[in-house]
Amino acid sequence: MPFQNQVNITPAPAVAGDFASANPNASVLAGPGAFVAGTGGANVGLFGWADANGLVTNAGSGVPTGFIHRDMQALIVTWLAEASMNIPAGQPVTLMSAGDFWAKSLTVATVGQKVFADHNTGAIATGVAGTPPSTFVGTASFATNVMTVTAVSSGALKVGDVVTSASVAAGTTITALGTGTGGTGTYTLSTSPGTITAQAASSSSYVETKWFVGSSAAANELVKITTWN
Repeated sequence: MPFQNQVNITPAPAVAGDFASANPNASVLAGPGAFVAGTGGANVGLFGWADANGLVTNAGSGVPTGFIHRDMQALIVTWLAEASMNIPAGQPVTLMSAGDFWAKSLTVATVGQKVFADHNTGAIATGVAGTPPSTFVGTASFATNVMTVTAVSSGALKVGDVVTSASVAAGTTITALGTGTGGTGTYTLSTSPGTITAQAASSSSYVETKWFVGSSAAANELVKITTWN
């Protein structure tokens, strides 16, 4: 832990990744040493994706493989660093598939909401089932399978994000960057909406998980997440 430099009136209830109850929990079925941290390591208290070789990172496609429980496996490897939530590459990782855990939500959380995982970072956001939080809002036009962003109101676009706009097929994703690198410019899509003039568009980096919110909290605060809805 970092050297103490303040005293809180109300102590923190936990650290992200801790168990939040004594209810049953389960790990993702894997053999001994099957999951190890991939390139860049894997951060505790976030969702993780395992590839075909068992390498786990906080980024991936589709539903995450599991939640990375805090089991004192993160290591401080940076010189003079006081704390770390990172499991270095090559070190064992346990992915949890069920249970009650503490995690930090980037959005305001309300009991019963669904939990979404950012496919770029494994970070957690909450919302209504089937409605992932937007990570980009702006204006775009479309020609065959190319989206041209002409204005950005908020956020940034990334490969793998799901695009939402009138007459664009549900589930359409960004497959490659063109002249755009997150803001204005062109992006290749997984479907061909045809020719559409400039209109409102949004996208989300979040994928819906099977987890639910178990306690309410403000944005960037610890919440309980659970599979026992």
